[in-house]
Amino acid sequence: MILSRRTALRGAGILLALPFLEAMRPRRASAQTVTPKRFVAFFMPNGTDPGIWHPQGAGKLTAADLKPAMADLNGSFAKEGEWPAGGGSIIDDVTLVSGVDHQGICTAIHSPAMALCAHKDGGEPSVPKVATLDQYLAERIAGTTPFKSLTFSATTDTEITQGFLSFRTGGQTEAVFRNPKQIFDTLFKDLASPSQDMTQIRARKQSVLDFVKEDAKRLQGSLGAADQQRVEQHLQSVFELEKQLQTGLVPGCTVPEAPGAAPDMHTKMKQMVDLGVLALSCDLTRVLVLQYSNSWALDFKKYSLSDGVADWSDHFISHKLGDRDRATDLDSLPADQAKAIADARVLQTSRFKVRRFTNLINQLKATSSGSGSLLDESLVLYTSENGDGDSHGRKNMPIMLAGHAGGFETGRRVEAANKPTGALHGSILNYLGVETAEYGDPISAPIVGL
Repeated sequence: MILSRRTALRGAGILLALPFLEAMRPRRASAQTVTPKRFVAFFMPNGTDPGIWHPQGAGKLTAADLKPAMADLNGSFAKEGEWPAGGGSIIDDVTLVSGVDHQGICTAIHSPAMALCAHKDGGEPSVPKVATLDQYLAERIAGTTPFKSLTFSATTDTEITQGFLSFRTGGQTEAVFRNPKQIFDTLFKDLASPSQDMTQIRARKQSVLDFVKEDAKRLQGSLGAADQQRVEQHLQSVFELEKQLQTGLVPGCTVPEAPGAAPDMHTKMKQMVDLGVLALSCDLTRVLVLQYSNSWALDFKKYSLSDGVADWSDHFISHKLGDRDRATDLDSLPADQAKAIADARVLQTSRFKVRRFTNLINQLKATSSGSGSLLDESLVLYTSENGDGDSHGRKNMPIMLAGHAGGFETGRRVEAANKPTGALHGSILNYLGVETAEYGDPISAPIVGL
């Protein structure tokens, strides 16, 4: 459950009775003397065709190195509805990583839940047993931001393996925003025009906890150790909520207009990207997770993509020929013709996914910050639940890293040499200031050269 400041204030007198307050983790934003580091994860389902995605070898990345699926990193694509090209090429702002092995991490053939996990799931259902990368980072780089992390998802699927990417230790899901209007109301609505209640609560010198701490102490004295820990965690959540209520408008932060109705997931995701970039710019959070879809619902009906792409979901297109979840309109065609069309469709959908990532990177690059741009302060990870969408292979994941946090060097091709996902995450942690010699299960040192 995620509550807006206005809703929370109305229930301040009964906060001790509310469940899941931990999901409202607030921390007051303040001026920073050290350049912040930020992490953004961008998830697209169903992988790709590795042969049209991964460049050959390692070294400097140039336009000539780009495989067909990556052509739009050049920023040359035309405007697609509400997703403009904008900003031009991001070749110099991205590093392509080949050869990351996720096969030993995730048991299920389709589990977005494991996309940000570098530890074995222990079997199906594939759900993280330890904190995902974003949550591990949130505990360490959030600083005094009101929200330790934010997760936005354009899918309405709430099945645990499909509708969630962010997990705390023990397989507990992190709160997810699935509605842009809810994001706006929670993050920005009261910053522009504080209600009378908000003004009054900020003026009080006495903490909300002062009203309940004596009763809480008496209650804890009559409880066992496990219940005492639950009450302590609950009180901490209330304390963090109070800090969120006290959050004011960061100087230079512009409050947006409330988003309109989103008729499809593409519009919804674009609104979420826009609000997420603004949340980073306003230092409301330093950890942002963006989930475009679950494994099944991504379609392209509103876009003029060739080869019949608009008639099928991404999942059916990814399987090409022979699978039960295939685009059956190719069944009557000669084998060579059917294969050519199936390959062309995967190329279209893969380019579509790259274009969405390119738009995010260009937005971060165009947003000024204390040290240059948000991209200069960020490390942005493109990821999926599969590597090869047709075979469900996960031994060569479609990984892109962008941004310059911690001195990360972009404009490169890096070969992970079949290192497990823990090696990738270990490298990310080190650039974001969390020194890590080994990480994950199977445990691994960071990727050499990354």
